[in-house]
Amino acid sequence: MPGKHVRFSRDTRFQSPPTPALSFSSISPASSYAPLTPPVITNHYLPGPSPYTIGYAPVPKPPTIRVHPVLEYSSHQNVDFDILNHPSSITKNRRLLSSLVLSEPATSTPLRSIVITCPHLPWTITVYPQSGSHITVYDVLHEIYRSLHKSITSSDFASLPSDSARRASTRAYEKRYSRHRSSRHGDEEKRNGMLRVDFLMGMTRFAGLSPTGRGPDVWQLNIR
Repeated sequence: MPGKHVRFSRDTRFQSPPTPALSFSSISPASSYAPLTPPVITNHYLPGPSPYTIGYAPVPKPPTIRVHPVLEYSSHQNVDFDILNHPSSITKNRRLLSSLVLSEPATSTPLRSIVITCPHLPWTITVYPQSGSHITVYDVLHEIYRSLHKSITSSDFASLPSDSARRASTRAYEKRYSRHRSSRHGDEEKRNGMLRVDFLMGMTRFAGLSPTGRGPDVWQLNIR
């Protein structure tokens, strides 16, 4: 019995179902004459200000640092301190400063060091604690005395701004060694030569420390 052979056409055609034609008769009269309805427009508004305000904590300012009342600058004489003399002779209201006062912190917030400037001097004075973790009233007074009783060099003397300044410093030196009742002490000071304190030109009364605006650890020495 002969076999059956199936042949596939090379051209494969697909027929889609017929699309029904639209006609006026296919539209109902009601829908043909119905008014056009505009599209619904939704308005989107930005949210208004919140009734709840957001607060930010202010950045705390560093505390204002002040020097001890004994060291503070004053228009009247706060303490009697002649820088020519050792700090052990300092008085307040004609009484020697107590060891308790001298051991108190030099600043309201204890500091490890301060720098003291003076417009009459080409040097600065740096104060460190002699003991402990912070400088005391005594540390400041003692370092002012110690630093200004250092000998000057010929270049220091030449650095003075004018001849009149050099003459005034020389007179301060002569007055300093002549003030001693004992000729022996006077001769000793004379032999030691000029000191930094002579650059103050006779103004050796401590008038206190005032802020410089250059930080809590930089202060200006005021004298009379």
